[in-house]
This record gives sequence, C-alpha cells and structure tokens, in this order.
Amino acid sequence: MPVMDEFREEREAIKQKSLKERFQYFLDYYKWHVIGGVVLIACAISLVHSVATRKEWAFYGAFVNAYQTPQYDAFREDFADRADIDLKEYDVLFDTNMYITDNAFDQGNVDATERLAVYIAAGDVDVMASGPLVINRYAYNGMFWDLRQVLPQELQEQLEPYYYYMDAALAAEFEAAQEGGALETTPSYPTDPSRAEDMREPVPVGLYIQDCPRIQEAFIFQEEDVILSVVGNVAETDSILQLIRMIYDIEN
Repeated sequence: MPVMDEFREEREAIKQKSLKERFQYFLDYYKWHVIGGVVLIACAISLVHSVATRKEWAFYGAFVNAYQTPQYDAFREDFADRADIDLKEYDVLFDTNMYITDNAFDQGNVDATERLAVYIAAGDVDVMASGPLVINRYAYNGMFWDLRQVLPQELQEQLEPYYYYMDAALAAEFEAAQEGGALETTPSYPTDPSRAEDMREPVPVGLYIQDCPRIQEAFIFQEEDVILSVVGNVAETDSILQLIRMIYDIEN
C-alpha cells in the first residue's frame, strides 16, 4: 500500500478515537517535537530581550578573587548616587566573577586572565581591586596609573599613608629580561610595597583598602591585603575619585 494511503487510513482511525486516546497519541509521537520547539522559541525570546534591555556600562570595576556580601547592592547604589549615574539608563558593575591564581595552567585562571585582557583593551575597566598576587602581575606590566597623576593634591596628602608602591626600576629590568628572551623571568617583588624608601624608583599604583568599612561590608576578598588600582587607559576619572572618596569616607 502506498505511504500516503497508509497515512490517510491512520488519520481516519485517529478521528474515530476518543479525546483521551487522541491526546495520548499526540504525547507518544509529537511531545518532544513540541517541547524542543518551545525551548528554541524561549531561548530566542530571552536572547532578544537581553540584547534589547542590556544597559551600557557607566562604570566597571574588576574585583578579582572576591565575593559579594548582601550589602553589595547598597554599596553599588550609593556609589551610583555619588557619581551621578542613573541606574535606569546605565549599569554599574563591580565584577566578582573572576578568579586568578598563581597556577598559569588552571582553566579558570586562563579564562579570567583572557577576559580581563579583553575588557582592559576595550577600555571598559575603570578600576581593579585584588590582593598583591594579582596587582603585582599587572602593575609590573605597566597596566596602572601613577596615582599622583590621578588624585588631586588634597587627596594625595590624605591618602599617601595608604599608597601601594611598585618599583619602576625593577619593572624596567623585568621588561628588559622579557625582551631578551627570558620569558619565564619573574621579578622578586618588594617585600613591603608600602615602603617607598626601600625602592629605587617608587611609584604609587594602588591604595590599600582592606581596612575600609565600606569594602568590608560589601566584599570578601581571598587575600588579607586588598589594593585598589586605576587602569592606565581610563580617560575619565571623576567617577573613580567619587569611588575613592566613598571608600575612605572623604567628603567632597
């Protein structure tokens, strides 16, 4: 019998069945097709909605090796208010979804490093906060501003006790070693980055923030010392200064 004739006979037979039997037939033969179609439509709608409603970042902080506490939203909203950022129009993010260790072959480490590199190259990252392990790695590769070029004089005087220094002379030696082919060369970082007097060319590239109550309320970092640094390709620093003033409870 031709296939079309078989199909017509089956269709006529189905018409004679009860509603319950027809429903069971549908479940047996078409359930997964329908479910698959619904899932695809839902995914498409979700993707379109995400793209349509995604807000542009007005401020992005990479808080590496950290976790948010329940007070994170209050911290974020307070900062947005101080920086005059409308959260209905723009987004403010202190990203705590990146973890970097001293294991270069760890997949999470590779993913976070690559992600940070892309964001920094795109000019998206305003500040970075983490422990010495991460901050040293980026500082000695020339990624951060000299804070004396960012902070106004009155803030420099107030915040100098919290400076985290790198030794520019050591960074130059590291760069020369790399250019000479010593790609695995790792500098012996200063034992105490808060002591400028122990360095040949001290440059303040960060601020110790681990003792600041606002940081302790909103974040938990994996390392005891936490440093906040300003990424070197940032063009606008007004929001960054507002963040620093909020963290240290300094009035404008």
